[in-house]
Amino acid sequence: MDFDNFENLVKDALSNMFDYAALENHPLIAAGIKPHAEFKGSRSDFLRSVLLECINSLKPVEIEYDLLSNEWRSFIILSQRYVENISSNELAKFLMLGDRQIRRSQKKAIRAVALILWDRLQTNVELNTEEFETNGFVINRETINLNQVIQSVLDLLKNHFEKEAVIVEFIDPKNIFSINSDRIILRQILIRILNLVIQKKDIHQIKIQLEEDHDDLNLIFFIPEYHEEIEKFLTNLHFQENMLIQWVNELNLKLEGNNISSGFNFLVHFANQEKKLILVVDDQEPALKMYERYLSRTKYKIYGLSKATKVLNKAIELKPALILLDIMMPKLDGWEILQSLRLNEKTRHIPIVVCSAWGEPELAESLGADYFLRKPIVQKELLEILEFILED
Repeated sequence: MDFDNFENLVKDALSNMFDYAALENHPLIAAGIKPHAEFKGSRSDFLRSVLLECINSLKPVEIEYDLLSNEWRSFIILSQRYVENISSNELAKFLMLGDRQIRRSQKKAIRAVALILWDRLQTNVELNTEEFETNGFVINRETINLNQVIQSVLDLLKNHFEKEAVIVEFIDPKNIFSINSDRIILRQILIRILNLVIQKKDIHQIKIQLEEDHDDLNLIFFIPEYHEEIEKFLTNLHFQENMLIQWVNELNLKLEGNNISSGFNFLVHFANQEKKLILVVDDQEPALKMYERYLSRTKYKIYGLSKATKVLNKAIELKPALILLDIMMPKLDGWEILQSLRLNEKTRHIPIVVCSAWGEPELAESLGADYFLRKPIVQKELLEILEFILED
């Protein structure tokens, strides 16, 4: 199937996202967006959750909400048009856009979702031989944004929370937490934890937050004015899903809990999450996706940055182990960025690999780059360079 046909299927699925019958046998499932063996819901539930996750992944992380900004437009259009079911005409008025503009923006937003799913399909093909299978289910490890996974689960269960009159608050951690895990299985674990909690009587509020613990990471569920024996809670949780213990063990998680005077704390402990951070600077989104794919299941995690003007401040903030720097970018080219990084006291020590289709390794070296990598990037060469620079 070519991408144009695939994009049309995505558009149709979005238009029927809450039509059970339409999604249950939707052609998008036959195209490869189908439930994993461990998924316990229907095919329509799975496809809907995938579409919602794609929409939420387009929500800007670092940019303040602005109804009229280009950065927020795709997320707003998709969430309003397909989740809230607002008509195109109403949406055009809401965003103060003309008919032609709203059609163009809507097409762009749908294409963004299609590209995410298309990339997922291609990645599955590439990594198929590397999948780790254990006792009937498959672990697909990748570097994932834990903040986004949590938010996607909360969005999925929003109506359920409202029905049970439970207020769920995800306390903004400010930082982005990346972990090496299986997105689908982790979502199932979180869904089962939340489902078990809201089944309890007299629970009206759940507070969720992320907290760093040295090299580890804790996801904390706090239930005010509630007390529970942790062993009983875990027994009920494991009884609810007999695969849960195995999932937890395979993903190297630890489930803990304790009572405090103000309520009950339940922790999902992500052990050994320290990975060397690579700051990738490239104005092309497909390139950032490529790096993410190349470095998934490695000892590195990436932070992609498409805006050249933010590189210096972000490098100071993140303190990456290494920077992969593209040269051809608007407003500020890679050479200028390289010089600014080398002149700043806080960033001059960071190893920098210049990535370019132009054969200018001598210039890169003279301006302070540690290594030059010619585009198109080959995964094997990239990993060898990272190993050479960071591990030696």
